[in-house]
Amino acid sequence: MVLGLQSCFLFRNDEKEAHKAMIAARGDQAETALTTGDYVEAARLFEEILSVEPENVPAWIGMGDAYGEMGEWDHAEPAFAEASRLKPESYDAQFGHGLALQMLNRVIEAVAAYHRALTIDPMSGNASLGVATSYLQLEEPQHALPFAERAVELDPDDGRAWISLGAAAEQVGDHEKALDAYLAASERLEASPELKHNLLHAYARAKRYQEVVGIARSMLADQANADAAERMGWAYFRLGNYEKSANAYRRAVEIDPPMWRAWNGLGVTALNRWLLSEQADEKSRLEASAAFTTSLRLQPDQPKVAQLIERYRL
Repeated sequence: MVLGLQSCFLFRNDEKEAHKAMIAARGDQAETALTTGDYVEAARLFEEILSVEPENVPAWIGMGDAYGEMGEWDHAEPAFAEASRLKPESYDAQFGHGLALQMLNRVIEAVAAYHRALTIDPMSGNASLGVATSYLQLEEPQHALPFAERAVELDPDDGRAWISLGAAAEQVGDHEKALDAYLAASERLEASPELKHNLLHAYARAKRYQEVVGIARSMLADQANADAAERMGWAYFRLGNYEKSANAYRRAVEIDPPMWRAWNGLGVTALNRWLLSEQADEKSRLEASAAFTTSLRLQPDQPKVAQLIERYRL
């Protein structure tokens, strides 16, 4: 009788060991699929694990990671939420939940999740960056700034952190700090269109006209960009190169005809030519009149432009 009971216990232990081995094998396969980019297979394997072991936190996190890599954040979020519920002290669960919530534009909830992640790991640059970018989404740069600074402090080589610092500094009015941050980002990341755009306007605010021309030229080499052409025209005008300024403004309105700021630039360059000719260049006067008139049609609320037209009888 005793031997029979012993055999039963051994059988059950063998079952448990086999079950644990199966879960471990599926977990290894799922992690391999995740690492090699086979996210569909990874999600399937994690789901298989969870069907027999629904409280397996690493599997919930892995499921969230797989769906996140596929951009299916509506599926990733509940997986991370369940992992966070089962194991609130898990940094990976809380951070993943914050990221999924942020990607779903549930930004206030994302901030709370990132803060929970920071409570677990105060030295996490990624969680600090998550808080910073979430506050920027909420249009609260004053709250984003300290977390962006912390993210840069924790990981000075992370170009994303420098971009968030630049954006926060720019929005609170610290333009010198913003420019320095964007330049630091450009040294660490491949220059994306967004980063070039930020640099363009940071240089413009700093009145670094040659740099504005340089970054605008780089942007225009990538693709037609009315904003870059308009800023190039503005910078050339301040450098005293009126012909290149007018050419850049013309390019801007060719790319984006409703861009009233570029029409103003064309008007100013033409008016300048007319005045330098001692008001003898009638063609330039007519060009100035047409450009300012077009600008006012596009954007009527421009008292200064209206005054120019009246003052010079354009």
